[in-house]
Amino acid sequence: MPDSSPGSLRKIVERYFESMRTGDPNIGDLFSEDIVWVAPESSPVGSRHSGKAAVLKLMGMGVSLYDMSQPMRMELGAMAAEGEHVFVEMTLSAKTASGEAYRNHYVFVFRIWEGLIVEIHEHLDTHYTQRMLFDPTGARSPIDA
Repeated sequence: MPDSSPGSLRKIVERYFESMRTGDPNIGDLFSEDIVWVAPESSPVGSRHSGKAAVLKLMGMGVSLYDMSQPMRMELGAMAAEGEHVFVEMTLSAKTASGEAYRNHYVFVFRIWEGLIVEIHEHLDTHYTQRMLFDPTGARSPIDA
């Protein structure tokens, strides 16, 4: 059975963010087959995304909202582990696909089981994200419908 100490769980989450930063195509190896990503319901992508394929599709769609020819910076802040969970504050700075500067603050809650990420809850300023990332693409928030 994999190490489930707080330090070990933190390392898994740190690997996740490093894989995101470098564009590692094997990031899915950190996920269980039945992973669930919960995105805020007020977002155009808000829902429970279930299964590795659905989560990787969500992540790929998210990347398309940014100008990937420009650096994307993820600054990790506070990180705490308790039980199966790791809580992370993160600030993302990037250029949007429409060329605007983007800087938003996130809190992620990861649940780790047997060495794999089985659940991710994403919390962020959805109003800012809607205006900066989704409005330029025509994607509407469910609360604007």
